[in-house]
Amino acid sequence: MKKIIFCDIPMKSNLKPMVYKGTGNANSKYAQPVIYPINAILADTISKEDEIKVVLLRTENATENNQKNSDLFINELNSINSKIGAKITYDILDSEFKETKNNHELRLKQMIDKIDDNSQLFADITYGPKPLPMVLMCVLSFAEKFLNCDVKSVVYGKVNFTGENISNPELYDVTSLYYLNNLTSSMVAKDSKDARKALDEFFAL
Repeated sequence: MKKIIFCDIPMKSNLKPMVYKGTGNANSKYAQPVIYPINAILADTISKEDEIKVVLLRTENATENNQKNSDLFINELNSINSKIGAKITYDILDSEFKETKNNHELRLKQMIDKIDDNSQLFADITYGPKPLPMVLMCVLSFAEKFLNCDVKSVVYGKVNFTGENISNPELYDVTSLYYLNNLTSSMVAKDSKDARKALDEFFAL
């Protein structure tokens, strides 16, 4: 099955690679430092037989960081793949740094256009504008419902900032948030009490 990876590209500079092995709840076994947490997941999961499309989500700004940081992703994953041999292609989607309704709709449409039917989907929401993960959740939901896709993993890399120092990397699989959003959207209840009870019963599973 084809794998499609969405990754938000940061606008900032001086990105620091971190080792995420054994941290958070993602159970990554990859012991090398990465700038993009999704690459630690891909290092554990991709094989030579895989056909992978990476969609890099960039936000336009007045610096050269966009190109530099997308190149960092490409070089990082290519280095990991050099020992695996999967077929990887890269697409770049640039969008304006405007959180308007029109721009959200444009981002959503552009992302959906990059998804092939019957694909496995992965996403990294560590970086990028705050509203972008919300748009991405809509994209994943559309793909699962109408394109027969399988949402495999949504990851978030957490670190602590103390001045210029970055420490305590933790890698979290937050795919459950995607399914929780789908659950609350599709729930049917006769009243608020019944809805709260249904939610509590789901959490108790």
